[in-house]
Amino acid sequence: MARGKGSGPARPGPAPLSPLIHGRVRLLLLSRLVAMPTAHAFTELKSALRLSDGVLSVNLTKLEEGGLVSVEKTFEGKRPRTLVRVTDEGLAQYRRYVAELRTVISGL
Repeated sequence: MARGKGSGPARPGPAPLSPLIHGRVRLLLLSRLVAMPTAHAFTELKSALRLSDGVLSVNLTKLEEGGLVSVEKTFEGKRPRTLVRVTDEGLAQYRRYVAELRTVISGL
């Protein structure tokens, strides 16, 4: 049976608002890293954003796996230190996300 023109489910366009960035914690993290593009210590991010070690760690891992941040583990003396930076790809995706968000908000 042939379908008439316009019947059937509509094909969705590209999904706006990257789910990788759109999560509350990941958006907060990226916003802070983009606003101040120097390396940030894990402990500094944890304190500034009022996050637990676990929540911060899980969300940084997701951003790192997506190529949006780089995580460098070093030592200061015998103490471990984790530094986080936004990558060029992370900056580009964040800017794209903000542009898409402006489009969504202007449509409300």
